[in-house]
Amino acid sequence: MAPASARYDLAVYYAASVDNAKVEYAWTGGPDTPTVVNQAVGGNAWRQIGSTYLDEGQTFTLTVTATAGPAVTTPNLNVITRANAVRLLEVAGDEEPVADCGTDDTAAPIVDAPEQPFPSYRLSQHGTMVSLAGDGWTMSIDRRGFRYGLAVDGAPAAAPHPTAGLQLAVPDRAPCDAVAATLTAADASSARFSVTFSNGRRADVTVVPADNSVNLRVTAADASTGSVRAQVAGGMNPAYGLGDLGGFRTDLNVYGIRNLDYYAQNSAGTTNQRFVSTFTVFPGRKLAQVVLSDESLAVQVDSAATLLGVNGPQMSGLHYFFGDMQTIYRRYAEVRRSAGYVDAKPDYTLFGVGYESYGALGYNTNQQTITDSVTTYLDKGFPLSWVVTGSGFWPYGSGSAQGTTSSFGLWGAKYPDPDGYKKFLHDNGIKLLLGARQSFRALPADGGTYDPALDGDGTAVGIERGYFIKDANGKPRVFRPVSFPNTAMYLIDPNNEEAVRWFVARSREWGADGFKEDHMFDGTGNRYVNNALVNPINEGLDDDGKLMMVRNSAFSVAGSILRINDTDYNQGPGDRDRTVVNGLAYAASGQPNFYPDIVGGRIIGDLETNTSKQRYLTRNAMMAAMSPAMSFGNEPWRMNDPGLVAATRKAAQWHAEYQPYIYSAAITAYETRFPSTATPLPVAFPDDPRVRDLASAARKQYEWMLGPSLLVAPLYGGDTDTAMSRDVYLPAGEWMDIETGQRFSGPTTLTAYQQPFGKIPAFVGGTGILVHDPGARDPGDTVAAGDLRASIYPVAAPGATLTYTSSDGHTRSRITAKNTSWSAEDIVVRDSSGADIAFSRNPVTGAIEFAVKAGMDYVVSDADSPEWGLKIVNVQPAGPVVTGRALPAQFELVDQTGSPAGRAVTEVVQAAPDGAERQLEFETDDQNRVHTVLKTRAGVAGAYVVVVKAAGGRRLAHFTVNVT
Repeated sequence: MAPASARYDLAVYYAASVDNAKVEYAWTGGPDTPTVVNQAVGGNAWRQIGSTYLDEGQTFTLTVTATAGPAVTTPNLNVITRANAVRLLEVAGDEEPVADCGTDDTAAPIVDAPEQPFPSYRLSQHGTMVSLAGDGWTMSIDRRGFRYGLAVDGAPAAAPHPTAGLQLAVPDRAPCDAVAATLTAADASSARFSVTFSNGRRADVTVVPADNSVNLRVTAADASTGSVRAQVAGGMNPAYGLGDLGGFRTDLNVYGIRNLDYYAQNSAGTTNQRFVSTFTVFPGRKLAQVVLSDESLAVQVDSAATLLGVNGPQMSGLHYFFGDMQTIYRRYAEVRRSAGYVDAKPDYTLFGVGYESYGALGYNTNQQTITDSVTTYLDKGFPLSWVVTGSGFWPYGSGSAQGTTSSFGLWGAKYPDPDGYKKFLHDNGIKLLLGARQSFRALPADGGTYDPALDGDGTAVGIERGYFIKDANGKPRVFRPVSFPNTAMYLIDPNNEEAVRWFVARSREWGADGFKEDHMFDGTGNRYVNNALVNPINEGLDDDGKLMMVRNSAFSVAGSILRINDTDYNQGPGDRDRTVVNGLAYAASGQPNFYPDIVGGRIIGDLETNTSKQRYLTRNAMMAAMSPAMSFGNEPWRMNDPGLVAATRKAAQWHAEYQPYIYSAAITAYETRFPSTATPLPVAFPDDPRVRDLASAARKQYEWMLGPSLLVAPLYGGDTDTAMSRDVYLPAGEWMDIETGQRFSGPTTLTAYQQPFGKIPAFVGGTGILVHDPGARDPGDTVAAGDLRASIYPVAAPGATLTYTSSDGHTRSRITAKNTSWSAEDIVVRDSSGADIAFSRNPVTGAIEFAVKAGMDYVVSDADSPEWGLKIVNVQPAGPVVTGRALPAQFELVDQTGSPAGRAVTEVVQAAPDGAERQLEFETDDQNRVHTVLKTRAGVAGAYVVVVKAAGGRRLAHFTVNVT
């Protein structure tokens, strides 16, 4: 019913599919002839189809009729031809925003003053200029218009905006420029300004310098101010990041974006604007920026301005970051964490191969069909680590009545034995994730369909305890989602800590290992903006030990992986380019653990015979295998081409084998905040201009660094039906095709590099060291999973080191290549106990391969060279070298020049012949000699190995004492 007498714009939302038919729409107050909409184009966004005038209280109806096409003639295509959701928005007046800025002519003061040194910056004033200089960066502010520029390491990074650096706007009016600023105070913490705008309004500005960053805090004097914006000059091309705003497009370079009303799940794309971030990095300039806020945001990166803002009277979270890429991402993570945006430590499981039942079975998901499908996957050699049952596991009533994700613990008839279902998965080493939304069906009095028999007691308890977001009258506010459950809902109040804890506790009733968070919402239609609406729920579930796949978040990710918006064949060729760009935009935004959706997307009805869709599925599988996370749905063995089936299986098995390496990179990213799991090439190689525009629909050179040792370049994009080769750019360094062993010296472009189906599109470079698990490839073979191996490729430079973190997320191993020869006869491999390790040499790539154990360090060295660059000399035991006594000994540790290095020793460990270890006390004298006492064991004769280590347990050298 219409809430007021007015004219309303009518928009519909439908799932994208190139197979969709034309649809007729007829509605209350609409034209006499139904409006025909071709739903084979567009989709996954609001589409305005007309308007209507309604009186207050008048009932509105909409009729949707499929006309022709595959939706009618070929039902097995699973085409959805309907309006998933309908939206009526009251039409605003026709008045365009006017500036109303006035002509305030306040003059900027002229000040010349001695430099003021503070601990974190230096302040200087000359004429109208105020300069704040930190370590390696400078911010120069012209009091005239508060026009500010930024420099890094003495080089210009951002020029001042030609008109003004700050703008204020009252609601429904265009912004007005700053005209003059006065420095009112400065101390060790900040410099403060009073700024006057052309309409006479004022704002207080605080500039807070810090290590490698500066924070601008702007507060308008008038609380009715509608927006606060800060800007430097335009033309800062290229730029990367911006979360889904920068990702839901076909070019990784975000230059050209302008959105002055940006927020989570806004009307321009309610299901695609889910990861909100304003973080923008300019790698060639050693500069990045972000504005942190849960309110509506303003973003502009184009020729006119480089602008960030908040649509409200205050902007406290504007930050600029300076330095190399590692420094910028580390500092950004510190800032967002201090602002309350928390990242979760990744869990090993979700970096393996997954399975989403909806992609395999559509709406025919139940305990039996999923069990059968997963069993077949395993039998056919597809390794699976996790399974998502996203919906339909709750009770069903008559008609369309059914429960939802908040029907806590109420399993429906489709899952008659939930404990048995979980046991089946766990017996196969698979973790179960269920769908999760923080919405609850509203009471019938509020237009909802709440039924305790289907929905449980969550709604009733939430109302009683005040756990839901409230309206102006203090009652639960009613929201309408864009998709299922398409009825009036209440939402958990994210700012109510007790409510969040209750939701997390009740979620345990499902007994799942984790959750796929999938909150669907229309911020515009519900007139509700909160970018971090879902963050607290995800954080709570993650803190509760649950595996978390996140779909909605602001700035941070409280889960292991971040899922991009749905992608499948039916969304058209352009969406395939968007898929890769979306994931890399997440990485550029500081969240590299992207999950590019289910391989093949929604169930493909004619997969058995449709060659184009088969090729798409196969290319999609290999692209996903090169990503941090991947999953299957559509069953590859349905394809009638055995070669394509084998190629998809190979992709899955490769990802499973290299899960240890990928996860270790994810831990590195978590600890350093540099996007190591999937580093876009402009971030990995910021000084190389040739990498800046590769990731685009025009170039289709989708490449990124997967960890420190692999450059991956999957053939993907809108031409998956025909393309068999790609140009591949290799930056400076030595590279090797991981399969063929062919070597290349960068920078170079491999023109039309062949990528037949099943080709692993990866090049070893960087550190040149990988850790993998060959036993994880095939769940049906006889090779045990968990027996890890290291491979050191001939592109590894002497001294190259990989720090590998094991599946527990804590235990470290350092693998170092110090060898100059790659002949097996000239190489030795030793672990941190001093033991020689058996190894082999790959006949194709020449890689040195050996078994590794978590917590042990390994070094590959020339047989005649000390393994760590240090060696022990002048070992002098005192007294008989026999068993059962304390044996004093002294020795010296020297480097390759012969200089003393004994001061580096922090630990001495003795390993007896039977393997028993004990830590020895030691001291280093003023001549750098190390003194210790061996503890030989009675009756245990043989070689006693003494290992000396540095800080952090890094092995330096060892010597052996033969005890009789």
